[in-house]
Amino acid sequence: MLNSIISQFSIPGAFLTAERFGSGLINDTYLCAFSEAGGTRKYILQRINAGVFKHPEHVMENVRTVTSHVVNKLRALGAADPYSVTPALIHTRERASCHRDPSGAYWRVFHFIESGRVFDTVQDAKHAYEIGRCLGRFQALVADLSPDALRDTLPGFHHTPVYLAEYDAALKAAGWELAGGTVVEQEFVRNRRSLAPVLTNVMGTKDVPLRVVHNDPKVNNVMVHAATHEALCMLDLDTVKPGIVHFDFGDCVRSAANPAGEDAQSLDAVSIDLALFEALAKGYIREAGGFLTKKELELLPLSVKVITFELGLRFLADHLRGDTYFRTAWPGHNLHRARVQFRLLESMEAAEEHMIATVGSIVKSLA
Repeated sequence: MLNSIISQFSIPGAFLTAERFGSGLINDTYLCAFSEAGGTRKYILQRINAGVFKHPEHVMENVRTVTSHVVNKLRALGAADPYSVTPALIHTRERASCHRDPSGAYWRVFHFIESGRVFDTVQDAKHAYEIGRCLGRFQALVADLSPDALRDTLPGFHHTPVYLAEYDAALKAAGWELAGGTVVEQEFVRNRRSLAPVLTNVMGTKDVPLRVVHNDPKVNNVMVHAATHEALCMLDLDTVKPGIVHFDFGDCVRSAANPAGEDAQSLDAVSIDLALFEALAKGYIREAGGFLTKKELELLPLSVKVITFELGLRFLADHLRGDTYFRTAWPGHNLHRARVQFRLLESMEAAEEHMIATVGSIVKSLA
């Protein structure tokens, strides 16, 4: 089957092999090898998960727009081979960005970046710096791409008041057994409801404009050079759409600067690592500081709190619904995940003044 799919794309050489690749949980991904000019060249073949993305054709419109823009920008900046340092699509023989098979599934092919490597967790402060730099560089490369050029493929994504409303509805509908076991978490949310709208209230204003953002800047979506470990590119562009930079920065710090992880066994191990936060913020502001407004820079520390609160809400709401969205490994898994995020938020609250001062110092030093 894969042979017939891959034959729909304009790839020189003869098809050799295809094997499962990566640790992603959304799309089916294969690493394909072709013989070419006496050697072997590799490509990434993916089937888009239509269960997650209801309109794969809209996702592919966005991916094509963004990848083409980034490749052209890199060429203008002097990159000899942009395809070696950023995801780039291989078109079908009909010049389409993807192929739809007889079952209705959508497939696409990317150039494989031979020099790249990804990690599931942050390795050290240098790695955190490169993660921040990679995210900032991506945002800088698309800063002149109008968000109006993209489809909103995930309406309401990272709009925290939406998730707060979903939590309220889940709590109201939950039975006593589920709701009764979350009394502490309910109080936690009640005391922080004012956090939910602080980003969406200013979104789209002159000081916090809509921009093209990645929306899923987790650690393993950042590729670094295998030898130098310097930032190469952001991967997995399926969630790219209009938003504000704080969705990216907040989620990136939330995921990267908590070494214990989302499934930390002990809540006592959960805390924001301020050294990782500083390194990531330095890398990010170095690349993005040139186009961000004063208000955008000021809101960076607050965005980390908001996005952490948001994910905690999502885990808690799913627990109250009976675990209908997030995949779980044991009963109460989503409740534990919510507690991890809320404990992480508490550590951010305790460190908030330090985080604000850190960002201010970085901005000043790079001015």
